[in-house]
Amino acid sequence: MKKKILIVGPPSFGYLTKINDTLTSFKDVESTLVLIDKSSFKYKNFLHRVLNSFSKVFLNKNIKKDYLNSFLINKVKQLDKQDIIFMIRPDLLAPKTLNYLKTQTQTLTAFYYDSTRRFPKKIEILNYFDTVYSYDKLDVKAYNLEFLTNYIFDVRENVNFEQLFFNISTYDYRYQSMERLAKYIDDKQWSKEILIYGSNAIKSDCLTLIHEQIPVDNVADKINRSKIIIEIQRKDQVGLSFRVFEALGQKKKFITTNKDIINYDFYHPQNILVIDETTIYIPEDFVNSAYIPISNEILDKYLIKNWTKKLFELQ
Repeated sequence: MKKKILIVGPPSFGYLTKINDTLTSFKDVESTLVLIDKSSFKYKNFLHRVLNSFSKVFLNKNIKKDYLNSFLINKVKQLDKQDIIFMIRPDLLAPKTLNYLKTQTQTLTAFYYDSTRRFPKKIEILNYFDTVYSYDKLDVKAYNLEFLTNYIFDVRENVNFEQLFFNISTYDYRYQSMERLAKYIDDKQWSKEILIYGSNAIKSDCLTLIHEQIPVDNVADKINRSKIIIEIQRKDQVGLSFRVFEALGQKKKFITTNKDIINYDFYHPQNILVIDETTIYIPEDFVNSAYIPISNEILDKYLIKNWTKKLFELQ
């Protein structure tokens, strides 16, 4: 009999689709993906929008969130009882929805790939789950969670670079640091593509502003055409971002402000550089030197196929 697995979470640029696609490759698994997408909600008219604003302020009720919860429950009702329901961002859902999901599965699990310091509600809902995984070592220690990194979903190599540096990130408090980093690269006359997703109001001479999100496969293609991937880590997390594993899978050098990266088994100083976002320094030797291959023994455990095997106890 096939193991029934339901994956629930926001679109997340396509990362959850990668998990679902991998699970469907196992002949003894029946995998279903249900995305809870805020963008799928449409106001009926202007009055409907005003009513929601009123409800949020005076009734502590959000029509949009109610829609997402109802949408998910209706989707799950159409399915057989599951062996595992695996969730990303369960803090987006109401307690009654989490309670309902518990009745529809033998095991309810969650993966926190954002820290509880960023989304504190995740602490309040821990007791709903049989197991909670986290990539954030501080959360693992504080709340007795299971440690789990992100995964490598794309393995390839390209040494014909179109530019040295690549980054894509969302406009937030890291913007000034990213602009400082981009200017440093420009001053060195190094080639780059640094994309910031934000509003039309943002202006920059050294960054490229985009106004639509780019799917994960398109980002992977851009990584493939670059030698070095860079990131400014969020201050409220110590877990390794997906960008680390995208770089690892494509054999790219990596520059980050995340100091904890040196404690991982794939760390090599010729491949990974930790910088200070306030006093940026990138040695030319790091930029010009070649990537040092990491052993398959180390890489294999981060591959999505093996990641899913471990997480869902598959053969």
